[in-house]
Amino acid sequence: MWSALRHRRGQVLVLLLVSALVATCAAFAPIFARSVDQAVLRTHVEQADPNEVATGLTYTRDPGRKDKQMPRDIEAKVPAALTAISKDPIGDVSTATQIPPVPGKQPSPLVVRAPDDVCGHVTITKGSCPDAPGEILVSRADVRAWGWEQGRTFAIGQERPSPFAPQPPDVELTVVGVYQVTKAAPGYWLENRPDGKSGVPQPGLDSVPGIDDFLTTPATFEKYFPGAVVSVQLPLDPSRATLDSLPRAAAASDRMAKDDPAVSVSQSVGELVDEVSVARSQTAIIVPFVALQLGLLAVVVLFLVAQAAVEQRRHDVALARLRGRSRAGARRLLLSELAVPVLLGVPVGLLAAMGLAVVVRRLVLPPDIPYEVPLVVLVWLLAALLVSLAAVAVAARPVLREPVSTLLREVPPAPTGGPHIVEAIIVVLALVSVGGLASGTISGPAALAAPTLLAIAVGLVAARLLPPLATRRAARAMRRGRIAAVIAAHGIARHSSARRALVVTTVATAVAVFGANAVVVADANRQDRADLETGAPAVVTVSATSTTELMKVAQRLQEKGVETSPVVTIKPSDPGADKTIAVDPQTFAGVTNDDLTDGLDLKALRLPEQDPIMLKGKHLTGEVSWDLTRTRGIEGRPSLKVDITTASGDELTRDLHVLGPKDHGSDRIHADLLCPSTCRLDGLRVASTGSTGSRMTADVKIKDLGVDGRALPVDGEGTWREPGEGAGGPGLTVTTKGDTLELNARSRNGTDVTAVVADVPRPLPALVSGTKGAADRDIITIAGGQTTVHPEQTVAALPAVTDQGVLVSLPALSRLSRAIDPERGRAQLWLADASPSSVDRARDVAVEEGLGVRSVETTSSAKQAYDRSASAWGLQLALLAGVLAVLLGALVLLVLAVTGWRAVVADVAALRVSGVARADAARAARTENLLTVAVGIVLGVVCAVIGAAVAMPSVPLFTEPAAVPVPDFSTAWWAVGLAALVTAVLLLAIALLLARWVLGRVRLAAARGESM
Repeated sequence: MWSALRHRRGQVLVLLLVSALVATCAAFAPIFARSVDQAVLRTHVEQADPNEVATGLTYTRDPGRKDKQMPRDIEAKVPAALTAISKDPIGDVSTATQIPPVPGKQPSPLVVRAPDDVCGHVTITKGSCPDAPGEILVSRADVRAWGWEQGRTFAIGQERPSPFAPQPPDVELTVVGVYQVTKAAPGYWLENRPDGKSGVPQPGLDSVPGIDDFLTTPATFEKYFPGAVVSVQLPLDPSRATLDSLPRAAAASDRMAKDDPAVSVSQSVGELVDEVSVARSQTAIIVPFVALQLGLLAVVVLFLVAQAAVEQRRHDVALARLRGRSRAGARRLLLSELAVPVLLGVPVGLLAAMGLAVVVRRLVLPPDIPYEVPLVVLVWLLAALLVSLAAVAVAARPVLREPVSTLLREVPPAPTGGPHIVEAIIVVLALVSVGGLASGTISGPAALAAPTLLAIAVGLVAARLLPPLATRRAARAMRRGRIAAVIAAHGIARHSSARRALVVTTVATAVAVFGANAVVVADANRQDRADLETGAPAVVTVSATSTTELMKVAQRLQEKGVETSPVVTIKPSDPGADKTIAVDPQTFAGVTNDDLTDGLDLKALRLPEQDPIMLKGKHLTGEVSWDLTRTRGIEGRPSLKVDITTASGDELTRDLHVLGPKDHGSDRIHADLLCPSTCRLDGLRVASTGSTGSRMTADVKIKDLGVDGRALPVDGEGTWREPGEGAGGPGLTVTTKGDTLELNARSRNGTDVTAVVADVPRPLPALVSGTKGAADRDIITIAGGQTTVHPEQTVAALPAVTDQGVLVSLPALSRLSRAIDPERGRAQLWLADASPSSVDRARDVAVEEGLGVRSVETTSSAKQAYDRSASAWGLQLALLAGVLAVLLGALVLLVLAVTGWRAVVADVAALRVSGVARADAARAARTENLLTVAVGIVLGVVCAVIGAAVAMPSVPLFTEPAAVPVPDFSTAWWAVGLAALVTAVLLLAIALLLARWVLGRVRLAAARGESM
């Protein structure tokens, strides 16, 4: 056996290399999959908001038990598995209370806090760091807003231990310094920044301004506030988070939550593990399937090479049989010679897989990803070895079953039914798999195998049809006297290498073309999703608290030549509720990503011609007269009221005058406005109370309505509108005559009737996305309140809010409220240009206007985030597999030429001796090589296109699928054409060079059987 192996060194080397390639594909799959998992973990950790991946522990002290727990006591309970992935813990103790910022004002909400090492993470602009119980730092913004000075003392109430216990004395907190939050410490504060609340109206508190947190020393909470809240934040350390340590930490946090119910544990680590697990589930399928496609092609190549090797050993098997060996002995002799190089190829394949993984990691994955070789590689290598040995055994089976007489023949006999049956089974299985993908029975990443399976089936069928078709072609060429065509056709029909080249070329081309198409289609879909979800090339989120500030910055940027549009988005806490996006219809279309506003009827959001009527002063003044008609059941006296809206969006009602005591009368109006700042006149109201069935009609005239004697512009045509639109039914109609408003009120059942100023459409026109229908609906306004909108247009998706949103006019909402909800609202500047110069200019202008820049998001960064996902990396691997498949196809052509050149040389030499011209013989040899490869390339392209149509809808393009934008799986013809062209040029060039190489070895002596 060893002497035989030494005699056929080239053939043994080829078998070893192809076997190593099979092992390489098998070992590469788990190695690279592990690397992708590490990259997915790294991407999730690095892209995640530090607030979302920090584990929070919260404990509320019990004042009745004189609880003195501090952060260090909670930190002692943290499991080692959780601390192993975390940075240094950040402890904090806090208590919530209320104080009036200055005497005479309503109390504002306040938090007194004692974070660990607080003075190391703030800038003390005045005074010193708290050192003793009762000493505090106050923010620089509060000092400016309220005029607080160093040494100011605040009395803070303590929680009563129980309803029957005496009230503890107030705690005196003394200001010893002024702080400003350090911008370089976002990882310390996480989502618990102490500033940003000073002077900002607090939602739900009727415009009460907020106060920044008081910062004190932990000694304050060791002595006071027994009911304080103790918290510990454990920021995630990305460098210590691994695929093994994260699940252990998640399990440890779950156990801690169960073992100590008094401590509330956030599930951030568990949620991160779940997100990574979803991506890993894709990796576990996509990467092996892509590698297995190439491995499947390698097995086919191994089978073909083994067939060629077996055919060259026909005489050896016959000689062994003549020397007395049985069929079993001959089988052992032949299979041992073939199995040894296959076995030697396994360790070579493992080393090649490890090296290939290093190269591909550098090309595809982020840098500094841990390199690991999992133990499951051994299982994959064993499977590859068994498959390779099975391929060799199947290739050798026909020869081992032949009698000695046929083995001694120079030309092998035609294949018997056995190979036909095996090939038929392979074809049927491949077509069934493709049919399952087409019908949806099989889905998911398995779809990546569709083109390969289809190409194998088509290649095998085409290889069986090739000889008879070539024979018919030879007959037609003979009648036409085309000698070269006759010789080439007969050569294709006779030589088994042509059929093998056809199969391999078909499969290699299909894998390459499908991989190129899949990568381009997936990239386009990721771009479409990034375009939609970002909305504009660049989105700058600023800390504006009012639409006035936001629009001013946008106007200044437009004056500086930066195409900008102000946008406010509101994300409700309920995930099933509509998201709100308020835009400026005049500038919005000019800044969005391409095609996002095509088809949107932004003109439907235009504002009415009526301007808002603003109120500023102390008293509402004027003259009123009335004439009432009432039925029984009306209780009390009707009254005339005015509805106003504050700058923060609060809707208030003020009494103008009681219409009485008689049903007819007149009087002067002098009512308190009680507006904290400039308010907007929303409407007039006639209010009454009554029982069911009661009716009231009131004719009311208002003359010289104004504020502090200054007349309001309320008497213009079109100023007022009755929201009910019910002619003859309940409602309030306003008619203007000179400086007098004539109100006709029709009330039923004691209800209020209202007329509104027509400066804002009621309900607001809106463009909606999704499937909730076109009925009116309530949405959250930018100020955090609610308003009703009427859908003017329903579309599949809207920029930024995708398929579950409502787009309304920002100028219209600004008339209702200029305030922006600080908790759910995001004030943004959408830029048509994402260049660094435009973004920097937006930053500078925002800072000049006193606004901070919270974040900058670009479409390219969003696209990059999608590119750094398991599905994206898996599909990039498909392109790499296509490149390797083409190279493998080229290798097969080379192997077939090396193993079969003697037969070709002998045929050409015989033709020359028979009188065939040298040019015709050479043209025939070249045509035989090129035509077979060309047919395989065409069939491979067809299989790739059909496979793409079948498989692409099942390929996971994203880790988390989304309803919009609807994926576009249309074939990328330019990618198909380019991949086919490159494949054709490479394989046809190699086929031509090999044909010339073989022709260069032709000698006339070969026709006499002399050695070559």
